[in-house]
Amino acid sequence: MNYKQMPIYLCYFTKEWSERIQKEGTASGHEYGKMDRKIIIWPKNIDPLTINPKNFIELKNQFKLEELLIIDRLIGTDDVVSIVNHVNRSGDNFLRGKTPEGKFPQFPDMSKIYHKVTGLKTAVVHTIGTERFKKPLPEENIIWSEAVGLIAPVAHYVGIKVFAIGGSNIIDIIKLL
Repeated sequence: MNYKQMPIYLCYFTKEWSERIQKEGTASGHEYGKMDRKIIIWPKNIDPLTINPKNFIELKNQFKLEELLIIDRLIGTDDVVSIVNHVNRSGDNFLRGKTPEGKFPQFPDMSKIYHKVTGLKTAVVHTIGTERFKKPLPEENIIWSEAVGLIAPVAHYVGIKVFAIGGSNIIDIIKLL
């Protein structure tokens, strides 16, 4: 599947995105709109009331999501990269206490959440959450992520094929799309 044709899930919503996305409505704790006829979804908040299996099942059904390109902000790389794994250092797990949900298992396999985006360098990121992302600890050879490690497991849990990219420059990401 070509990532340029996938529905997009933004871990964050900034002025650069708002200038390009035509907002259309809200659904399951999220807002959505379109950019070049592509569906774009973003959370109202990054918290367990918003990012949870029940809401993601509703999003999956409403938007007929089979695959999803998650976009996150990163610190520690100048490139836009394909996120192929994460270390969750945020202290949160939005599946905790929310499984089983519907037909999905209580203890899901999380060993292969991500699918590589071809044509980009790959990276393992360390997700630290919104507050800590504002001032991450200086560690060599670490790429810090704001939220993908909190969101991708929930999307994967409900059966959405997850692709993820990130970078430090939003304009570079937008150019790829």
